[in-house]
Amino acid sequence: MSKPSEILSVAPAIEILFERMNTLNTEATELCQRHFTFVMAENKTRDWAQKSVLFAQSRMRDNNMTVYWYEIRWYGSKAAKTRRMTKKLIKKPKANYGYNVAALLKLAQPWEEAKVQEVELEVIGIRREVAFISKAIAQLNCAAKGARKG
Repeated sequence: MSKPSEILSVAPAIEILFERMNTLNTEATELCQRHFTFVMAENKTRDWAQKSVLFAQSRMRDNNMTVYWYEIRWYGSKAAKTRRMTKKLIKKPKANYGYNVAALLKLAQPWEEAKVQEVELEVIGIRREVAFISKAIAQLNCAAKGARKG
């Protein structure tokens, strides 16, 4: 049987897992930025009806991280300087690591479809790995707490 001090030494393992999660968050943020930069460059040459309404954002909280897609909407008057932007979260199926690509493509402009698919396919792998890392961190934390009690 393990000694409590051996189980309490899970801190280095948790630290390594958090480092990996931070690396994955950086990768996801770069993917989101790549989509954003592409869209902003293309939007400059298009009228309102052809502008992209999709926005991807990475979010890390506690021992979890994911990438969400949002639909951007505008309201108010540009002339009256009352124009405001809202972001509406696009729901991701809970059973999957990724969004329904067909649902994203319904909102995507034809000129950005390939970029949306590219980003989402890369992000699926990141979400999947983060899910396993998050579970591992939770299990290690439980093991450490159990060892302290016992």
